[in-house]
Amino acid sequence: MRPHDIVAVRRRTPIAYLPIGPMEWHGPHMAVGMDMLHAHTMALEAARKAGGVVLPPLPLGTETYTDPERLRHRGFTGTERIYGMDYPGFALPSLYIEESAFALIVREVVRGLKRQQFKVIALVNGHGALNHRNTLMRVAAETTEPGRATVLLAGYLYDGRYREHAAIGETSYLLAYHPEAIDLAALPSLPAPLRYRDYGILDRQTVVGEPSPGYAVAAEHDPRRATPERGRDDVAYESDQIARRVTEALAALDGG
Repeated sequence: MRPHDIVAVRRRTPIAYLPIGPMEWHGPHMAVGMDMLHAHTMALEAARKAGGVVLPPLPLGTETYTDPERLRHRGFTGTERIYGMDYPGFALPSLYIEESAFALIVREVVRGLKRQQFKVIALVNGHGALNHRNTLMRVAAETTEPGRATVLLAGYLYDGRYREHAAIGETSYLLAYHPEAIDLAALPSLPAPLRYRDYGILDRQTVVGEPSPGYAVAAEHDPRRATPERGRDDVAYESDQIARRVTEALAALDGG
């Protein structure tokens, strides 16, 4: 968009969306930019519904070392030292950055958007790490200026719709919106099991602390059963939630 295009949109609906997600391992079958791409699509669809401008996605995020209990849920012994999705033997480590550096970068982008006179700034998140989300929530709270600018954290992972990693939900999203970024042939054919620790694919059961038998992805969450229809349905739902939240935030600032 050129400057006058941005100003015209801002006059109608002064909402800005910042999609955020690290370049992270999502199994051998998916692009490492999955979280960033997902956040960008959610933001674009929300903007079509509620108005506003969408920034290019920020390919950044943070992570933590996995605690022993969660390691055991994923089929490890619990004594390993594993950061995020960087499992032993994977071909490529993820691009995570330190938590305070991540917060500083997001805070600076928010500061610039407020200088451009956007009233509502949505941090559209595509990454599920707890410290990553907590960092964004803290930045949103600390940069909100009551009566002048509202910064909010938006995106999926708020109602349990996903709570997985590289399984059927996220795979369905890529099939629907970025089919060039996915290759299901990189996985063994059904019904061969997909062990969590071998592929870095996590189903809902292990995320909530109840791993499936054999520490392998449950059939109902298997990425090889993904469909583009599910991906489109999920994004429609997610973008509806974001559009509703930014609309309500803008109305509150305007006294409506």
